[in-house]
Amino acid sequence: MSAARELIYGYDPICGWCYGAAPAVRAAAEVVPVRVVMAGLVTGDRVGPAAAMEGYVRGAAGRLRAVTGRAPSEAFFEWMRSPGAVADSGPPAVAVDAVRRERPGSALAFACAVTEAHYAEGMDPNDPGAYAPLLDRHAPGVVLPDIHDPGLQDAAFAEGREMGITAFPTFALRDGGRIAVLPTIYDPPALVAALGA
Repeated sequence: MSAARELIYGYDPICGWCYGAAPAVRAAAEVVPVRVVMAGLVTGDRVGPAAAMEGYVRGAAGRLRAVTGRAPSEAFFEWMRSPGAVADSGPPAVAVDAVRRERPGSALAFACAVTEAHYAEGMDPNDPGAYAPLLDRHAPGVVLPDIHDPGLQDAAFAEGREMGITAFPTFALRDGGRIAVLPTIYDPPALVAALGA
């Protein structure tokens, strides 16, 4: 892997398309370093009851499966309907950012694990305790700060917002001083090929 090249991965922890992209991003990480960058998909006035989004998510699930081979599980939809379930990118972004800062080499694995636990297992990303098994597996010893702290949420999103990332996932290849935005590719071999590897 060349240190002069990296894939910038515009990611959001509660983005279904990022769940679909996980296998491709993992394949990319085998040939080029991947930098996880967040900007916040569900923040501000978009934060609200998860149940209100169920119809939209169910409607998109078929397309997600057709394009990526992955779709939300029934456990995920059960979480959406559970009392008090809130769609909010902030808390899981703080968790991912904590790992990114303390264990940069584990950031991608942890980020993918968070999204997969949410969509495949119905993990509540607003529950600090839900991250314990993921931390044990991917970043042992990392202690999460208060994932509900608005200042930490803003800090987690700062780099992505400064880059102007507004769509998730976003792939951009940094090669030396140049950055080229890539098409969003969900097929692992096709993404690796697009990286010129």
